[in-house]
Amino acid sequence: QLVGKAYMDAPAFDRNAVASYKAMIPFIERMFKRIQSRVKGEFVNYHPYENADELRKDVKETGVLRIATADSDHPIFTNEQNVKFRAIHDYMSHIQAIGSRGTEFSLRGEIAAYNVHLKTIPKAAIPALFTEVIGQVCAYYYLGGRFPDKQKIAILPGFDYINVGRVKGMDIKDKELVNT
Repeated sequence: QLVGKAYMDAPAFDRNAVASYKAMIPFIERMFKRIQSRVKGEFVNYHPYENADELRKDVKETGVLRIATADSDHPIFTNEQNVKFRAIHDYMSHIQAIGSRGTEFSLRGEIAAYNVHLKTIPKAAIPALFTEVIGQVCAYYYLGGRFPDKQKIAILPGFDYINVGRVKGMDIKDKELVNT
């Protein structure tokens, strides 16, 4: 709830966040090329998978990773870069991560996916990655199961981007966040 609310309260475009987003672009281009050496990426104008099991099954059977181009407008990335980022996210996180099982399309799965990305992305890009993955999925649940209308370019202050769950001014006691 805290991250979802922070995402919704964040400005649509914060100039101070731009450098972190731009630091992701070389990573996106490099990783997409690497993934294409393993599976064929196919851009489609719809959301092709209902769940992660469907994604994994389709890629295993066809060798094709279908990537949605729908809703790909992004204030920093080109549409192509944003779609490539989706492909990287799906492949690295929902197919490769945690052995051959991958992660699910759930809050827990997206947090696990984020933790996979942390190991590969440039340090300067981590705040933007937190907003793109954790911020958006938390906003989805905060909004009752729908994504925000537009992606934001913002850094969500007060959160530990490396140790997800830690929040400035709060501590975890008995599995609950409490003010310190």
